[in-house]
Amino acid sequence: MSDDGQTLAQSLVARMQLAQLGTANTVAHSVRVGRGIAEKLKDGGMIRRVSPKPKETLRLSAISAVGKRAEAFGGYLYLVAAVRRDMTITNGQVAHGTTDSTCEIDILPYCDVRQRIGLKQFTMIYRLLDRILKESDRPDLLVIDRTLLLPKEFANSDDPQVQAEFQQVAKKGNAFWKSIQNELYPTTPGGLVVVGYPQVKRVDEPLWSIADNRSDALIDNLAVESILDSIGRGKPLDNAGASRIMGSIIWPEQRTAAFTYSGLKMDNRTEPVHLHKEIDIASFHYRSGLRTPPHQVEVAGGRAWTTDGLDRLAEKLIEASPFDQPDAILLPMWMARQDIKQLQADHFLEQYQRDVFEILRSGELDKAWLRGWEPDGV
Repeated sequence: MSDDGQTLAQSLVARMQLAQLGTANTVAHSVRVGRGIAEKLKDGGMIRRVSPKPKETLRLSAISAVGKRAEAFGGYLYLVAAVRRDMTITNGQVAHGTTDSTCEIDILPYCDVRQRIGLKQFTMIYRLLDRILKESDRPDLLVIDRTLLLPKEFANSDDPQVQAEFQQVAKKGNAFWKSIQNELYPTTPGGLVVVGYPQVKRVDEPLWSIADNRSDALIDNLAVESILDSIGRGKPLDNAGASRIMGSIIWPEQRTAAFTYSGLKMDNRTEPVHLHKEIDIASFHYRSGLRTPPHQVEVAGGRAWTTDGLDRLAEKLIEASPFDQPDAILLPMWMARQDIKQLQADHFLEQYQRDVFEILRSGELDKAWLRGWEPDGV
């Protein structure tokens, strides 16, 4: 069908009518494939049930960050901020703790501003992390709403300003992980657990690790041959989508098999290098409620983690997510995000732009530069 002479609304309606059957068939096929192998995957250890223990006291610190920009004055005004919220949860009872924040507002020249602001958010996060390290009474879990590794897009940028800022953030990150390496659990009993929530989820990674003969990346003991037989050596994954299969078999209070980032054959230049090479990262997906989508978590420590240790971690994360909502997340993280949402960063930038313009229009800067140069009698 030709789109010539049609409005956008007409084109969209026509495409929707044509595509509905195909989309429904794709989803139905993946569901059928998933049902056919779901039990075998579960029996093979791909999914583990965990049981939260609400009577245990859990102390968490969560950090969330935001970045906004507005084009102005021959460049971009920007605002980046990070908020920390502490919380103690015991037997369903919640006690609020420390609240901390940091922010930066200034102007940038024309550049790849999206990536520079993304890097500045990591700078804000590390600033709050450094403050936590100086405290004598630290939380059991330290959680950030970003991946623990710097995204590859920053390193691949051809913008020299992005590259310079990337190196600065990588330096901060390596310094942080070097300072905390010997204090991390489980290597150090009773140590700090640092957890990240990546925005890009690798839901299908456990399946592909087995299908692609990378089972050494997995931490949990799985019946590899049985799982290989059930997925037909990878063919159903291509036909139905490994991520859809995994998403359909994980239910509330369950987690997927865990894997290490060192087993993913990632770029050796991935930053922070010290975390990537010396400490490593373990990762899995869990689901806290029926209406809550699976979440991927990264935790520093890699193969130092055991199956039982990761089960306990999943239990704590589920316990800290008491609400069964589509956007549910750890309660202190939700509180931190609410603080950021209430900030109304766009409004702050608009007001900042107006205030800066008024200073420029008033000539106050020129007067300040001339102060002290006045000749006698003036």
